[in-house]
Amino acid sequence: MSGIIHGLSWFPNFPDRFVSWGQEINLYEVRSSKDDGATPKSRLPYISVNYLSNESRYQYARCVAASYHSDQPIIAVGLGDGKIGICNFRDSYDSSWEYTPRQQRMCTCLAWNEQSANILAIGHDRHRSDSCITIWDIERGVPKDTANFFGLAESANSVCWDRNQRLLIAGMSQKMIKLFDLRQNNASCQSIQTKTVHGLAVAPNGHYLCSYVDSIVMLWDLRAIDRPLRQIQSSKNHLQIAWCPTRPSLLSSLQRDSPYITLYDIRSVDNENSREIYHVKRQISPFPAKYQQTKFSNLNSLSWHTRDVERALLLADAMNIMDFRLPASLHTAYSNRTKLPFLMPPPPMAACSSPTTTTTTTTTTATAAPTIGTNSSGSSLDYTGGTSSAFNFDILEPELMKLDLEDKIRQRAIEDYGMKPDNRAFAELHLSPYLRNVWSTLKNVYCDDRLTGLKSTLGINLGHTSEALMASSRIESQILQWPDGINNSNKLTCYRSEQRHLALQLCGWPHDQELERFIDQLFANKEFSRAAMICVFHLKILYACNILSSAADTMSDPSMYRITVIALSSFNADRCSTTWRNQRSNANMQIQDPHLRAIFSFLTMEKDNFEGVLKEEGVSLADRMAFACKYLSETKLADYVKNQIQKAIECGDLNGLLLTGESLDGIDILQAYMDASFDAQTVALVVINYFRHEHFSDNRIQYWISSYLDWLNSWGLWEKRAELDIKIESIRFSARSSRTVYLSCNFCGKSVSNALLDEPRPRSTSTSTNRLSSCPSCRKPLPRCSLCLMHMGTMMNMSNGSESPASEVQGWQTKPFSKWFSWCQTCRHGGHTEHIMQWFKQNPECPVSSCNCRCFDMDGTKPNTLRDIT
Repeated sequence: MSGIIHGLSWFPNFPDRFVSWGQEINLYEVRSSKDDGATPKSRLPYISVNYLSNESRYQYARCVAASYHSDQPIIAVGLGDGKIGICNFRDSYDSSWEYTPRQQRMCTCLAWNEQSANILAIGHDRHRSDSCITIWDIERGVPKDTANFFGLAESANSVCWDRNQRLLIAGMSQKMIKLFDLRQNNASCQSIQTKTVHGLAVAPNGHYLCSYVDSIVMLWDLRAIDRPLRQIQSSKNHLQIAWCPTRPSLLSSLQRDSPYITLYDIRSVDNENSREIYHVKRQISPFPAKYQQTKFSNLNSLSWHTRDVERALLLADAMNIMDFRLPASLHTAYSNRTKLPFLMPPPPMAACSSPTTTTTTTTTTATAAPTIGTNSSGSSLDYTGGTSSAFNFDILEPELMKLDLEDKIRQRAIEDYGMKPDNRAFAELHLSPYLRNVWSTLKNVYCDDRLTGLKSTLGINLGHTSEALMASSRIESQILQWPDGINNSNKLTCYRSEQRHLALQLCGWPHDQELERFIDQLFANKEFSRAAMICVFHLKILYACNILSSAADTMSDPSMYRITVIALSSFNADRCSTTWRNQRSNANMQIQDPHLRAIFSFLTMEKDNFEGVLKEEGVSLADRMAFACKYLSETKLADYVKNQIQKAIECGDLNGLLLTGESLDGIDILQAYMDASFDAQTVALVVINYFRHEHFSDNRIQYWISSYLDWLNSWGLWEKRAELDIKIESIRFSARSSRTVYLSCNFCGKSVSNALLDEPRPRSTSTSTNRLSSCPSCRKPLPRCSLCLMHMGTMMNMSNGSESPASEVQGWQTKPFSKWFSWCQTCRHGGHTEHIMQWFKQNPECPVSSCNCRCFDMDGTKPNTLRDIT
């Protein structure tokens, strides 16, 4: 493959072959999984194919259509000069398989007849003395009969055949759709005035027709086409629309300059004959999450497979071809009563090749007709294959019907889910343990009006930014002593720093002085094994034994706790380390409690190899991260954080927000969770409550929020919708209220205010000291105070004993005015305001030696008359 590709298409009767066209026309065969190892490397990077042939006679094809012939793959090629060529990818040449119109102009569209495979409909641009539509039977030679020509002095924008294959539908002259009935010698014609003349296609059920112009898609009923069924408005102009042949009511659209596939599930309100329909909109990205922001930008063409369920070929950036199948999370059925999806088992896949591209999806938006909800029963559009349709309610098993998400999500919305994230009573009644843990983690990580992740707190991958400088404190290492009675020659190194201490608090672990109270709280909450695990991690083995022993007295089956107490009390690492390790690997399969497994993994580790603890998935991510902050070196800790972030993105684990905070990685985690769970409500409420800064305007976040607001509208929960609107508007207003006055560096001219004002975010009430002494951009030193000689930005340690309440507010108010930096507008010398005020109460000239500037006289105010601001 070389050059730019304009389009591609499967062959309807050759399920493993497809054609691509542009500068060249190439024929490919998709490899089966059994052939991958025995065949040469694929010529296409993102799909495993065999290159079969190419057509060299026709270059720069304007349009190509694959035929329904079953004996050989045949295509029709339309060129810019109007010539039409028929190609079967063989060396032989047949001159009767070329047609040139009487007047030269561009070929605009082609459409093969499915029942009569030799009949081809051709559309050309306008010419005042020639017809724009030609019907060509390639077995009878070049068309000459006047009955084969239609549309004199008009232009054809698109053509298609109906399912009976005798009705030709054409979009004409940018202003009408015409239906030509070819069952009679003198074809009758019906016209409908509309500008939506592009992309004409008939649905697999044979009743519905789609067309588009710019950003508008129009749906028509061929049984009563005098007026449209529904108009669908999009935010971007459409590039291509097509019905999915294996899912009768699914309409797909590619939009200009967009990496997403837009899907519309067209649903009827009552039955297949009803003209009252609504649609459910989705947008999905076929690219793996790691490529979404960088590698691919636009989708240019799509071709649905005629046999394999919900499988398609995609063309990205006019160069890359991918084999794609809709993800399992989109195999859903919809009822008019609930308007939300029942999760369904994916339909059986065909035996041919499976897709090679991982898929991701965005949220679902339901747009209902005004009469939706008045009917008690719902049905899909007419099925073509009976129970083979993915929307047939009859194939849903009874237990799957119970998975209807609507009742749960609607009830949570009524109960103010997400409006008060700290509502523990609601969480206990309505949320799963997983979501309770997620909301608890987010509440703990959210401080100082920002969702602070461990990655930024620990200064991982921050480079030389001001945030990295703030996070670069001195790291101390200490070799811990094992408790008496445990002989272990392995040296256990513990790492401490101000940032790690803050990270431990974000993970929910307390100070060492408060450990006993924290353990008692866990015991009261009946988290016995977790309490014992944290005690062991702090080398309090006897305390852990007491906890497990007390817990065993309250349990009906205390055997596991009793055995653990005996093992811990008699543990000797040097004497039986090998035996313990061998037994632990076998016993871990029998121990059901992950916290107990982590205890034994920690005690039997070798030379700071903590893999057994760090990979214990049953232990919460917060506990594993706290353990890593305590015992891993800087390099190992950074690698572990990065690996856990990548794993959270791949699995859609919301607990990963503990690591990412408000960032692009955090948005990717929310997207992956949305793909896996279909819980758009939780995703939208998380971003509304905790994403308050620059990422709030991300397109994905805005789409999730608008989708959830649409759900509230469909349920008639207007007050809940209004409350969310107020909350969202307050976020947008606060985002606009940013500082407009900054301090700039004297050397590079860039702002240093952000570094000076963004204080560290301690969890305790004690004030942290900002030690920034150089410009975060050019690293040149900042000015010093003329009196105390400390760098600008350093908090001076002078106070008269009491702090004002305003000092507890972040930002400018954390620095009292007396400690702000002031300078003379004449000589440019200055210092802390308090120092300058004290100096000029006793001295008339500048405090810098050899400077005779009378700085204070410039203000016209006598220093002795000023009130004491210290």
